[in-house]
Amino acid sequence: MPKKKTKEKESSDEIVISLDQFAVPGAILLAGVIIAVTIFFTNKNKTTDEVDTGDTESTTSEETTTTTDDSEFPAVTTDIGDNPYIGDKDSAKVAIVEYNEYKCGYCLRHKDETLPSIVENYINTGDIIYVFREFAIYGDDIANAAKCVYHLEGTDTYNDFHTGAFNLEDDDAIYALAKSVGVNESEFDSCYSEKRYQSEIDADKAAGTDAGVQGTPGFVVGTLDDDGNVTGNLVPGAYPYENFVELLDGFLSE
Repeated sequence: MPKKKTKEKESSDEIVISLDQFAVPGAILLAGVIIAVTIFFTNKNKTTDEVDTGDTESTTSEETTTTTDDSEFPAVTTDIGDNPYIGDKDSAKVAIVEYNEYKCGYCLRHKDETLPSIVENYINTGDIIYVFREFAIYGDDIANAAKCVYHLEGTDTYNDFHTGAFNLEDDDAIYALAKSVGVNESEFDSCYSEKRYQSEIDADKAAGTDAGVQGTPGFVVGTLDDDGNVTGNLVPGAYPYENFVELLDGFLSE
């Protein structure tokens, strides 16, 4: 007896995709993209002022606003010593003492961007004097040359040398600059080669350290007394001009 042929049931496999299994990972991925984009544009558009806190053995920088407070600029005392300065000491009530390193990029930037405004608005008016002291970190060569120029030729010639002395690479460059500002070559060679004023460089650095200077540039801004003492605040880095204005105006109004 023939077997009864049964109609084979046609079947098709239906693939069912559940969107739920992708919903959570997709949402996480999308959220991550949104957060990354937000952080990128937030950092890109940040408007806080960057302050260079100075060249040290390991240079650091931090961001801050131009608002001053006691913790930012601690109270300290230093003195002007027998160091070159610009301004009228007979009329000045206030002084800025800078502790400088000639191989410090932040010191150079302060000289180019901030010091000219201080000269124009406070030094030329007779209100303050600006004193230069050495705080050599990367070697004493340029500092020794600067001391020789000052003692051999005086403040005006020292200022010319100081302006061009940043980042001089070797003795040839140092001698060339000294000659260009009018220093007697043989006298300079004798002074520089014997490191005649090394003791003054050491004293400058010790005074800066006593005042809390840990890197360059470092500044003491404060009231100048008849004995050459400066009592005020430490500015530990290449702060914007506005910070100096706030401190100077405060001392001048006392």
